[in-house]
Amino acid sequence: MNTESIYELRDRLRAACIAGTNLLSEDFRLRRAFEAFKPLESASPVFAKVGELTEKLLSPDCQNQQSALLDAITLADAVICTLGAVDVKGEVATAGNIYAEESAGSFIVNAPYSTLKELLEALTTSGGGHYGYVCDTHENHPELFRDYRVKYALVQALGTSYAELADKVEEWMMEDHDKTILPLLYKDFDPAGKKEMVRRIKVIDALAGAKANDFYIKMLDTAQKDVRLELINALRHEPKNVPLLLELSKTEKGKNKDKVFELLADIKDENVYEYFKTLAEKKTETVLKYLKNTTVDWSSELVANACNMVTEKIDMIDSAADEEIIKISDTLQSLVRTIFGKGGADICECYRRLLSKKEKINQLLKKTWKKPKNDYEYDVFQRGVLNPGRYTYDTKGADIETALGKVLHHSLIANPDMDLQALAMELYQNKNAKETNIKFLAAAITVKFSNDEDCIKWLEEQVTEKILLVPKFSQERMKAVMEAAAYVRWDEKEHGYEFWGTNADIYYPDCRIIKRPIKLSYAAKIMEWLKKHASERVDDILAQWVVLDDKDMCQEMGEYFYKKALAIADNRAYMEYMKACGWTVCKDLGVKRVKEKPDILSWSLYSWLTLLPGDKGAVMEEMRTICDMVKSGKLKAQRLKIEDLERSMADWNGK
Repeated sequence: MNTESIYELRDRLRAACIAGTNLLSEDFRLRRAFEAFKPLESASPVFAKVGELTEKLLSPDCQNQQSALLDAITLADAVICTLGAVDVKGEVATAGNIYAEESAGSFIVNAPYSTLKELLEALTTSGGGHYGYVCDTHENHPELFRDYRVKYALVQALGTSYAELADKVEEWMMEDHDKTILPLLYKDFDPAGKKEMVRRIKVIDALAGAKANDFYIKMLDTAQKDVRLELINALRHEPKNVPLLLELSKTEKGKNKDKVFELLADIKDENVYEYFKTLAEKKTETVLKYLKNTTVDWSSELVANACNMVTEKIDMIDSAADEEIIKISDTLQSLVRTIFGKGGADICECYRRLLSKKEKINQLLKKTWKKPKNDYEYDVFQRGVLNPGRYTYDTKGADIETALGKVLHHSLIANPDMDLQALAMELYQNKNAKETNIKFLAAAITVKFSNDEDCIKWLEEQVTEKILLVPKFSQERMKAVMEAAAYVRWDEKEHGYEFWGTNADIYYPDCRIIKRPIKLSYAAKIMEWLKKHASERVDDILAQWVVLDDKDMCQEMGEYFYKKALAIADNRAYMEYMKACGWTVCKDLGVKRVKEKPDILSWSLYSWLTLLPGDKGAVMEEMRTICDMVKSGKLKAQRLKIEDLERSMADWNGK
């Protein structure tokens, strides 16, 4: 796209500023520049806006030419800033041209400098209170962050010494999807830089993806440390990078090498498959490590081969030396973790083969298994592979059947493979046994959810045990139901349900989010059934099932959470549930808090009251009720200072 005409138009507008608006009617150069610019108006809304303002300026009916001229030149300057090549005329270079086309599609706000001064200072200088001020401004006046001067400051803020602010700015840039900031991120990029450059790469990765591939490769030539790691990670967007990644797998070291293999493991490519196949013949443990999170088809064959090898060795452990037994156990544990996400008939056979040797395997694990030192590696025997973030059903010790039940459950969240679904029902129903196998119940429920089945009656049957022919509710089976339901949540952005989990704590650097949209037509019915078996854990799950754009459901669930909050002691979590539903009633919640804690201090009660649902008027009314009851003696609060509470609440209400 040739952008020369906008530079010419900007220059003629500047000349008009010098000459004065009285000569506009005679300025044929400006009119000629405007005519040359007109074809660009169809390229994007922002170019159209420049044309509109210029046409207004040149119109004989323009009442305030000075103001119109200022508006036109300000927007023209702003657009040229986003093109990333101020005062450079002619055809934009190839890489720049890609980003220029994208960056021109966002309207730019031009606020008075007096309005922006404090925000710009908070973003670009150090000092106390800057983080809170910037966050408050972003929440209350997000439009200011579209001003081109603020965009410059945001890029600078990525390098601020206050890490929380830099991280928050990075988060906003990714969420806003504003590609007009890309030229500023490319400008003065230092591949040998530190945390600021790492943040820049993350934002460029999120906004430009494969379109910035040439930039990633160019910067990789001299990149170092964490910047190099992020650049390598960004290579995943472009399938043509396979030869480069294969070459890097031979030259990179440490975590950079691990990242290269992680990326290769997610690529459907014959060359990659052959590379891993050859590597597996020499280094089985290494291949299992790198394939542990992938779901690509070719990985199943390699994992199945490893399973055959491990099960053959298990048959020989009685005569093996202690050192060999430990090695077999380590490989087995790696194998169980790596089965995650894989599908197909060969993998299903792996499950069956391992289960057929469960007595011998459990014997082996009893001697050799050690509880992991952290939650991120080989925790498959206790928590499985994924963490739903809200509730997970932990187990104690190492048991191969329990571990495979969890792995199968979590695999179905990531991969709706039909062979895996059939296996889950087969292992749960267990035709060779008199009873169903509870260790595969969560997996079976996930199959029902995946296929959008009306499974209410079936669920009730699964949580009911017959003891001496008398039906009895099973708490243990209900835990399995909660385990399955905890990985389902409503996605407000996509307006639908999804399976969601992470392979580590959400704050862990290598956390990988697994998510898959599902249709859940019977969600409301399942929620009603869950209410019949309510507990705080169930309520926690219900909160993430609420359809937040369904007003009737939000009203119903808001009332449900409100009644529960009035009935239980530790109800802090319910405040968030009610707020999410838009519930506005907080009557008696504060009074309940004081009754439960008659020795509560003023600052503690103030903190609690500000958490209540509803507008500030409703919260202040609850505060006044508490004060009146304390004064009258109806409510005992011996350490509560009414004056301090009223002062704090008045300040909060006035903010």
